[in-house]
Amino acid sequence: MLKYKQKGNSIVRFIVLFYGVFFPIVVHATRSIHRINTEELPTITVSSTQNPTPYKLMDTNLRPVPLLHIFDKKHFMENLLPKTPIEIDTQKIDTIVINTLANELLNEIDQKHKTYKNFTILKQSGFVRYKKSGLLIVKFKDYPLVLKLFIEPPESFVNPYDKGFEATNFFIAGGAMRHTLGFTRLKTRMYVQQKILESPIWRDKIIMPRKWFWLPASPVWLTIKTHNIGKKAEDAIQLPAIYGVIAEELHRDPTKKTDYNELMSLSRFLEHRIDPHTKNFFIEKNTGKIALIDTELFPIILGFDAPIKPQSTHIKWYLYLAGKYVKEKLFTPKNKRQERKTNITHYYVDTRNPTAPAIAQPAQQ
Repeated sequence: MLKYKQKGNSIVRFIVLFYGVFFPIVVHATRSIHRINTEELPTITVSSTQNPTPYKLMDTNLRPVPLLHIFDKKHFMENLLPKTPIEIDTQKIDTIVINTLANELLNEIDQKHKTYKNFTILKQSGFVRYKKSGLLIVKFKDYPLVLKLFIEPPESFVNPYDKGFEATNFFIAGGAMRHTLGFTRLKTRMYVQQKILESPIWRDKIIMPRKWFWLPASPVWLTIKTHNIGKKAEDAIQLPAIYGVIAEELHRDPTKKTDYNELMSLSRFLEHRIDPHTKNFFIEKNTGKIALIDTELFPIILGFDAPIKPQSTHIKWYLYLAGKYVKEKLFTPKNKRQERKTNITHYYVDTRNPTAPAIAQPAQQ
């Protein structure tokens, strides 16, 4: 136990030292007077079916894959919460009730409530309540389900720096916005599930909650038009402005801890598609298996478009990520930055076919 705590503390000290020293330098560097001409800057203009007013963002951190190749409308619609009941631990749950409760939550958010009648707040550090935007994670009080709710009106989507420290660094490091990262959760889970089932080492060790996408009763859609991003001079895509990821609730065994080396080994097996950070795992109480609860596609977060070099320990992993972060922000020459804003070649994301029409039609409910 002592060794575990010392190891965890050393990692925390390293992260604090790294961000305390380098983050201010990086932020200052992004505002250099030598930055590229505004006519060459990657640009997005965002409006919605609810608010046609266009909002603009011009930023060197914008990249084509997180914006144009993550959302797959067909996949999204095929994996919405079903209309038929779902069964969890022999309990049949009426999804009509789940939909009703989730829509009532949106009404409470519109009224800027601090607490919610049918939900317990699990995490709201990335949620801006008075602006009604960001990521809110809640648990249904009466059902073994967790809802990760993503909300981005146009005026908020073009301001990626006001969602908290974590979301800001995602955008700086790889051009990813928290809102679009949510779309990677189900595809990554499907990939991981298949790989684990094929592995004699992992198939009896890992458990993951089932997950579904969710849309409000009256969905709002963002229209994102891009300039100087990707292979086309101008491009566009539509995304849901409000959506959710609903997952089964798994129960942590408080008497048991996950093993650093085992988590690192699993991440290597999956080519580091998932982050081996211990917060993404715990020992599940009923099965004794390792519960993998967070299936965001990690390479998108740090801007890896080529295979990640396998790492053997958590310390080496964080050093490797820190080096990537510093290199991206301080030691990337102008020609590489120019290539970055047009590059759609990605090892972890299939970008061979468009994931949506130029302007997709809103889903009919």
